Amino acid sequence: MTEAVLWVDPAGSVAVDAAGQAVWATMPTHARQLVRVDAIADRWAARVDTADVETLARRAGGRVAETREFGDDRPVTRAIALLRHRDQLRFDPHDGSELTFDADGIIGRGSRDRRVFPRVDPAVIGLIELAGTDRILLARNAHRGTFWSLIAGYVDPGENLEEAFAREACEETGRRIHSVRYWGSQPWAASGSLMVGFTARTDDQEAVAPTDGELAEIRWVDRDEVDDLPLARPGSIAHAMITEWRNKR
Repeated sequence: MTEAVLWVDPAGSVAVDAAGQAVWATMPTHARQLVRVDAIADRWAARVDTADVETLARRAGGRVAETREFGDDRPVTRAIALLRHRDQLRFDPHDGSELTFDADGIIGRGSRDRRVFPRVDPAVIGLIELAGTDRILLARNAHRGTFWSLIAGYVDPGENLEEAFAREACEETGRRIHSVRYWGSQPWAASGSLMVGFTARTDDQEAVAPTDGELAEIRWVDRDEVDDLPLARPGSIAHAMITEWRNKR
């Protein structure tokens, strides 16, 4: 029996031990979905009920952890993303036939034998500095307003990544940006995204265009003020970018 299986509940949560490390257990007896995460190490992920994950967490002396806590854990991120794909895609988008999956549970095929691969949605996120100052633009989302984060959004068809970030910055904050530079990237299994990070500058201290209402509050902050704000959680690309900027004193 495989000894390296990640049990994932319908919300994408997994069991972690007392040190906060994901628990890889034996194969569950009643997994609803099963995907291979790593062929070389023979790691798998299984979709199970929330009660199963809670039981495993108690056995490990730990707790149940949400998807958002594993931004830097590649095997866990891959596991959650692949199971999310299996849950959401049951039929071939081309002809509507039911999909059957390969032995690894990753690639599906419909009645026409057309391969259907896991979907990844590109998104952009970025740290915007006010030109000539030592401040960055942070915001609270209108629907998830308990923490401060960077400007982000999905890439539209026909856009490159830099264009997408410039559009999102203008739509959400009313600021025009320039000097866009690539920073890094991070898979984000919670939404099936690949987050691509940028830095940029703006000359617009105040909004010069109408905004779309997605943000509840927008604020320019300096390095000392960052420490007083509840930020996006550790493990997220937003937290990494903000922390890196803050530490450049």
